[in-house]
Amino acid sequence: MLTAPGGKGGFQRTMKVLAIEGSPRQGGNSSLLLRWVTEGISDVGGKVTRYSVRNLYIEPCIGCGKCNATGVCVFEDDMSPILEAVAGCDHLVISTPVYFYHVPAQLKAFIDRLQPLWAMETLLKKPWRRKRGGLLLLATGATKGERLFEGILLTMRCVSSLLGMTMMEPILIKGVDAPGAIKGVERIKEMAQEKGKELVYF
Repeated sequence: MLTAPGGKGGFQRTMKVLAIEGSPRQGGNSSLLLRWVTEGISDVGGKVTRYSVRNLYIEPCIGCGKCNATGVCVFEDDMSPILEAVAGCDHLVISTPVYFYHVPAQLKAFIDRLQPLWAMETLLKKPWRRKRGGLLLLATGATKGERLFEGILLTMRCVSSLLGMTMMEPILIKGVDAPGAIKGVERIKEMAQEKGKELVYF
């Protein structure tokens, strides 16, 4: 089992990876990609906690500003335990399909609801971040447009900065539309599994 140094006397701990599945479609290409990456994480002893946004009830942020004063969102829904998981993980994986050159609405709701963490760190000066590792983006799109992933990449760079993480080189796959089409991409499963292992060591 892979462990990482943590504390005096060489104390070792298991690396915790939070995996967010952003697709509203079960068994889609980005979901398969995430499954393969988490297999690689588990193969080297990383502990994976996985959430699928399609199975969660997450209210969209309404910009009320209450969390800027309290660090706590006014909504009590499925996002509450996820915020705790985000704050406590060592690494983060986010998988998503491309919807109109960005992420699906369900995943965008998750991203917007990270605002309390930003408020705690930036406005309230109550640091919650500890030194942490990487954010790995997995994205799949049906077309082969040159700028297909630009919107998603810009948002994920903002998320990584908020969380104090470093963005790893993402896995971006074009030209996969029908469910399971990604299986036809040469060596994609092996590449994704290796990327999962790399994340744990990151």
